[in-house]
Amino acid sequence: MSTRSEPVARGQLATLKRRLAEGQATLGYLVTTPSVQIVQALARTGVDWLMIDMEHAPIGIESVAAMIAASAGTPVTPIVRVPAARAELVKPVLDSGALGVVFPQIATRQEAEATVQAVRYAPEGQRGYGPTYAALRWGLPNLEYLKVANDAVLNIVLIESQAGVDALDEILTVRGLDVVAVARGDLSQNLGVAGQFDHPHLREVVAKAEAKVLAHGEVALGGIAFSSDEARAMIARGHRFIVLGSDAGLIADAAQRMVQTIRA
Repeated sequence: MSTRSEPVARGQLATLKRRLAEGQATLGYLVTTPSVQIVQALARTGVDWLMIDMEHAPIGIESVAAMIAASAGTPVTPIVRVPAARAELVKPVLDSGALGVVFPQIATRQEAEATVQAVRYAPEGQRGYGPTYAALRWGLPNLEYLKVANDAVLNIVLIESQAGVDALDEILTVRGLDVVAVARGDLSQNLGVAGQFDHPHLREVVAKAEAKVLAHGEVALGGIAFSSDEARAMIARGHRFIVLGSDAGLIADAAQRMVQTIRA
């Protein structure tokens, strides 16, 4: 493998993490369809990252590997949401070339610490060594990938419960977190107001969580926007990691508008 491409690849590896550290707002879509073609289409829409969903979507590791590979040659960073912070779930995702892992339902300092252990090589964590396909995805020899992976892979945790919000002060003391996102869907359900995103109690709890993350200042604040206006408002409040919706939602909304427009 030519060494001429290695400096470029190393620079590409840390692009998203560097942008977040610089305070730039980044945008992405949740991908819920096990489809290389969906990745190829969304990767060229101008977003910064794509989050492949293994928590709630019917996507297996073989599809994840193909979808990560399909992001090559595009500006996006491939990220994967896993069901839990367990080594057997995280290792294959990272070894397929994902440059970020999203962990749901984080509600304690201990759970946050487990995410760091899962995504970082020693001495920062306990990630197992086997990066053949990750190194191939990013155009690096295995040992070169090993040197840069800890600094390039994003660790993203989701706060989805009142307990998680209450524990945020402790969670934010964990070194190795890059993004703390307030997931309003699960949080609304946890608070007993499922799907009522304008409910005063939910808005109060979300505001409290956002304030804690912003006050900490060393991790990026994330969340989901349900419209372009809401995304702009979130960016104005300090959000740097904004989920714009999902592939399924985009397709369904566009298809429905087309039919309604014709029939109207």
